[in-house]
Amino acid sequence: MNQQLTEFDTVMEQIGFGRVHLFATLTLGLLQMMAILETMGVGIIGPAAVCDLRMSLMQLSSIMAAGFMGIICSSYFWGYITDKMGRRWILLRTISLSNICSIISMFMVTFSGFYVMRFVTGIFVAGPSFVAVTYLSEFCNKQIMARVVTHLYMFTGFAMLYCPAWGILFQGTSYMEFEMELVGDLTLRPWRLLGCMFMLPGVLAFFLLLRMPESPKFLFMIGETQKGMDVMDWVCRKNTGRPLTPEQVENMFKFQEKAQVKRQKNANNILRTMLNDAMPLFRKPFVGYFVSGCAVMFVMGLLANGLGIWFTSMRNRANMRVGPSEHMTLCSLLFEDNPSLMQETEEDILVVCNDDLHSFYDSLILGATYIILYNICWLLLFYVPRKGLLVISLLIASTCGFALIFVANHHVQLFCLVFLVSLPGLIISLMGGALLEFVPTYIRAKALCISLMWCRWGAVVGTTIVGSNIEEHCEITLLAMAILPLCSASLEAFLTI
Repeated sequence: MNQQLTEFDTVMEQIGFGRVHLFATLTLGLLQMMAILETMGVGIIGPAAVCDLRMSLMQLSSIMAAGFMGIICSSYFWGYITDKMGRRWILLRTISLSNICSIISMFMVTFSGFYVMRFVTGIFVAGPSFVAVTYLSEFCNKQIMARVVTHLYMFTGFAMLYCPAWGILFQGTSYMEFEMELVGDLTLRPWRLLGCMFMLPGVLAFFLLLRMPESPKFLFMIGETQKGMDVMDWVCRKNTGRPLTPEQVENMFKFQEKAQVKRQKNANNILRTMLNDAMPLFRKPFVGYFVSGCAVMFVMGLLANGLGIWFTSMRNRANMRVGPSEHMTLCSLLFEDNPSLMQETEEDILVVCNDDLHSFYDSLILGATYIILYNICWLLLFYVPRKGLLVISLLIASTCGFALIFVANHHVQLFCLVFLVSLPGLIISLMGGALLEFVPTYIRAKALCISLMWCRWGAVVGTTIVGSNIEEHCEITLLAMAILPLCSASLEAFLTI
């Protein structure tokens, strides 16, 4: 681990967890909500937009993957800029641009326009999706970092509650059924307003972030000693009511000397500089852990996001089944002797659309499960090694995946699917927290953005696989989803967490 951070950890431990950490967790947790809503929220908006945008099933799959693709294409760029310009600097700009693009996307009238704007929104959402956790970690000492990061990721659960809650209001109630012609082919319908509601956490986070300073670790890294000391003094005064002691000031000067030497000079070729800056991650002592961690993140993204984004559609289809459904497995319930509710060709789509969805309460259960699991994880981190939590979570997720193939009880099916989606989401937070501890400040943002980029690749692959294969090869798709956590568990020997 990074012994050069000892002085910082000592001072932060003396200051203690307080108002600054609570405010930062709330602010950056709202950004985590924004990132989830702008990617996973399409799982609710997309099916509701099928009629207006005249989308086929494959087009719907591509819309669901568009945000993740935008994040993948821009993640390393934002990671590089973040390590050069600062955490807060990049957050304020990417939040603003992502909110603007998100609103524009909600008023597109064609599939191509909607796809492009969701892709562009994903480009800017990439910033908050990983910079928020990096920023928060640099206000924490190692002793509390894992638990604070777990609380930040708990806002994923709040987003999973927020999303279906608004969905119930806009698409699950009769008094919100309306259709208003605006300009040309643009028709205002509930799903468009629902998409705008998903912006609110990001807008609130923007104004709260204006009250936060730049990361003290980043300021020390770039040689801004006085600014770094001012931030540390601000944190101390807010948390304890008194300024830094002379001993704490001396410790911070020692830390600054060690942190600043890691700063690399800019080269004339920015692409070469970006490549060179990432090279330490692929050399000892980081390479084994980092590559294994990226492989695990890919699988977890495939399950938590790739399968998770179809959760609402799958549960909606199961709940809308007409006829007897007792003693039927999930695959039978979804596809056996049941006309497709999603796979319309463009010629088959009716002009008058029906956006009725009946699975929002199942989605609320998923969100509540996320919150409960994150709190259980936070508590267990006091007593159980992180690697133990990782392996146990993977085994439970795999067991739930295998059970989905065979069980016929509808309640068991629901909770197996919930745990198959939510436990990988929990593991993403565990891996992210471990990575933040394992790599030094000067490559921290790049390391996290690359690992999360693989997580988003998993989401794209999972979204595409589920959308294109589950109807024809349901059991085989679920079997693959069940085996993948076991493959990830086999990599635990390489993970020093």
